[in-house]
Amino acid sequence: MPFTYAFDPEARLVRTTARGVIRFDDLASHVQALAAAGLARIPQLIDARQAQHELSSSDMRRLVGLVATLRTPGEHKGRTALVVTRAADYGMARMYGTLAEESDPGFAVFHDLAEAEAWLRASD
Repeated sequence: MPFTYAFDPEARLVRTTARGVIRFDDLASHVQALAAAGLARIPQLIDARQAQHELSSSDMRRLVGLVATLRTPGEHKGRTALVVTRAADYGMARMYGTLAEESDPGFAVFHDLAEAEAWLRASD
């Protein structure tokens, strides 16, 4: 599985690393694992600088739907900062952010890890 994660209790942050090729099933498994572990409401920093996606716009719509189904009505998901290096990955992440604007407003994509962490800390 391309995703590994750990909860950092000191920072109250889920630190996720993505490596290799990311497909929809990988994203779905990761989102479901966080929900099952009770971590969906905790801010998450995803370092995907060593990953690349094989995702379509249809996959992004499916992901928005999946995230919405895992949330209890009125529940707010923790903010998510995604860090990528490739322009194609950045564009696909921005598409997700646009599609999920109403259901997942706390999502942002970055090229710089320190900037992403600062954005998450600013939400405290």
